[in-house]
Amino acid sequence: MTFDPFKVPKGQKKFGYVPVVDNLLVDAKVPVGVVNGVEDGPTLAVTGGLYPTEYCGVEAASRLYQLIDPEKLRGRFITIPVMNMPAFQWRLRWLNLKSTGSSPFDGVGINGVFPGDPEGGLTQHIAYANYQILKKADYHVDFRGGDLPESHLVHTIQLRIGEKIDETTEAMAKVFGLEYVLPGTPEIGHTSPGTMIHTLVSNGVASIISESGLGYRTQPREEFIQDHVRGTVNLLKHFKMMGGKPEKPENQRYLDMEWEGVMAPEAGIFEAHADYGDILSLGETIGLIKDLEGSILAEVKSPIDGVVHTMYPARLVFPGERLYTLLRIGEKTGW
Repeated sequence: MTFDPFKVPKGQKKFGYVPVVDNLLVDAKVPVGVVNGVEDGPTLAVTGGLYPTEYCGVEAASRLYQLIDPEKLRGRFITIPVMNMPAFQWRLRWLNLKSTGSSPFDGVGINGVFPGDPEGGLTQHIAYANYQILKKADYHVDFRGGDLPESHLVHTIQLRIGEKIDETTEAMAKVFGLEYVLPGTPEIGHTSPGTMIHTLVSNGVASIISESGLGYRTQPREEFIQDHVRGTVNLLKHFKMMGGKPEKPENQRYLDMEWEGVMAPEAGIFEAHADYGDILSLGETIGLIKDLEGSILAEVKSPIDGVVHTMYPARLVFPGERLYTLLRIGEKTGW
């Protein structure tokens, strides 16, 4: 039976699967949970599993379905815990496909083909099916948090396209309540045309990305799950879909959009001295490259005053491999 997320009666919640394709090759569905409040109001959607091994977001998206009470909700809450089920079920990136989040059937990464195409390949089908649900939302948050080879900074991402909707997405990125807000533009890869956030924002759905979770920990820590959960509750309160006031962070700041990569100067064993969220000074030693005998082959130093956005926790590295991504810290957001 076809599950229609927009036909769940008021005051009820329901979880089901929207069919994408069913043929000799594959049977693919989109899992969807809906909580329909007792009063009319806006629709807030959240998604996890766009990159299916970012398990923290998957867990948070599932938790919220259980948490939200339709009797205390105005409007509609929609959660898609896993957007790309074939990649999730095949436990990518364990299969070492080149592109993270790729489908095992066509090798295509989903976060570059939105809004999808019902006449295209499997990943195009999946993107299209997700988009048909999300385009009906007023607000959207994509739960992310570092893939398997990443130790990732906690922050939100807002896309700026130079339109009125920028005001709403910037407010959402602040109200979500994480420590940092990272602006993005269509020229930057993770907010460029073809990505889900760009497609939604360009078509009038106010969408942001929340980043919280250590990708290499496949058993997510509760503190990172709760970042996504609390942030969503903040938005529900902000948009008057739930009672109460959003929690505010103590010292929320913007991040600069210029990425600084730190590469391995030598081959050897990487010993990280800095991790996600650490505040760095120019020239500070943030890691060592060592030999098996324990001797130091090279020191890894910070090229800027800034913060660790990502530490890549590989133990054995080759010259030129990325060890860190750093960002400069900007002004306070005012939230």
